[in-house]
Amino acid sequence: MRILSALGALGAGVFAAAWLDRVQRHRWPGKRGLIDDRLIDGQININAASEAEIISVLGLDAETAERIVEHRPYPSKLDLLGRMVVPEEVYLRIKDRIAYKAA
Repeated sequence: MRILSALGALGAGVFAAAWLDRVQRHRWPGKRGLIDDRLIDGQININAASEAEIISVLGLDAETAERIVEHRPYPSKLDLLGRMVVPEEVYLRIKDRIAYKAA
């Protein structure tokens, strides 16, 4: 009987952990609906965000957003400058609002 109780508790714990993980991965509706792989600590992930998200969140033009998506993946934020994807003044304006994580 103790084994069944232990297995039941373990199953409940696994279920709860999976549920909490799912809740944490998705933002609540009404807050842009971005999934965590596109939003890291309130910053947009330049390796996972769509062009439309880059345009709306960072306020960039369509051409710059397209270049950002084209040159993925970025192992560092500084690669935006190193690969000459964005000009320095644009990078300085957005650097605090972007993050990178392998997609």
